[in-house]
Amino acid sequence: MTPHDLPPRVPRSPHGGPDGGAFTGLDFSVNVNPYGPNPLLVQALRDADHAAYPDPAYTDVRTRLGAWHGLDAAHVALATGASDLLHRLVRAFLPAQGTLLSVHAPFGELVRAAALNRAGVVTVHDIPPSLPDGTRLVYLGYPHNPTGHAPGHEQLRALADLCAAAGALLIVDEAYAPFTTRPTPPRHPAVVRVLSPGKAHGLVGARPAYALVDPEVVAALDNLAPAWHVTAGTAAALAALPAGASFLAQTLPPVAHHAAALAADLGALGRVEHHGTPFMTLRVGDAAHTRAALLALGLRVRDCASYGMPDTIRVSTRTPGENATLVRVLGDLLGTRGRHG
Repeated sequence: MTPHDLPPRVPRSPHGGPDGGAFTGLDFSVNVNPYGPNPLLVQALRDADHAAYPDPAYTDVRTRLGAWHGLDAAHVALATGASDLLHRLVRAFLPAQGTLLSVHAPFGELVRAAALNRAGVVTVHDIPPSLPDGTRLVYLGYPHNPTGHAPGHEQLRALADLCAAAGALLIVDEAYAPFTTRPTPPRHPAVVRVLSPGKAHGLVGARPAYALVDPEVVAALDNLAPAWHVTAGTAAALAALPAGASFLAQTLPPVAHHAAALAADLGALGRVEHHGTPFMTLRVGDAAHTRAALLALGLRVRDCASYGMPDTIRVSTRTPGENATLVRVLGDLLGTRGRHG
């Protein structure tokens, strides 16, 4: 095998941006429920049988999740992290020289998966009236990170119809949907719903993820997964999601309230964009400089340069007292007059 036959080497971007390493201060760069982890899911992780291999077909987990969504088990694909699902979707459905279309800036791991497959990525900033030639996958954050934008239900269905007519799949990334009141995406043969509930449940380290899609797509995804690709603990956490939903009902309303209050406070310092998500963006002029200055003071935010927004930081809500610390420190850095660029 020659080097030309191997996949190109595509470096990983550190999760959380250029300063995404170990950190022990106040972290506003990670979009996760500050009241997590969900104790019921933690208990499920602890109670899992870690001394034995799980069922390689994960039949019980798929059956429980499918029933929760009104589907049978054949419509459920499990994964360790949404990134795993995205990589497998690219390998299965995006050929070399094919096109991935992203509505707004795509998730970086998906871009990396496309590059490894020698496919192209096209970014648009609204629902397109047509798809570029060769489009096989369309990606949509629902809502999008970091802007918080999301199409309406009818727009989403129209995009799904457009994908079906072009022989493409529409990936609807619902990582942050539980934090919002947006309706469930329509059931459609072209739609791949990708769910990563660890964010809403405050359990991102366990990497629970699954997709809801037609059985033939599930079969293609399973074909690319190694045996026992989900650990016993993560599988147990996924199986416990229906029982753990009460945690979301208790914690997500205050999270939404904290986020709205933080957005209002940050609005005195600069131009804030907030659309009901746990995160928001703030224009600060030089995002890299602001991020570095905050990091030196023990606070971490997300520099949005990788999203094509070098003047913007993304902030995810924490608890009210912690949010107040960020607003105070940012106010000192930016000046009490504010920055309204």
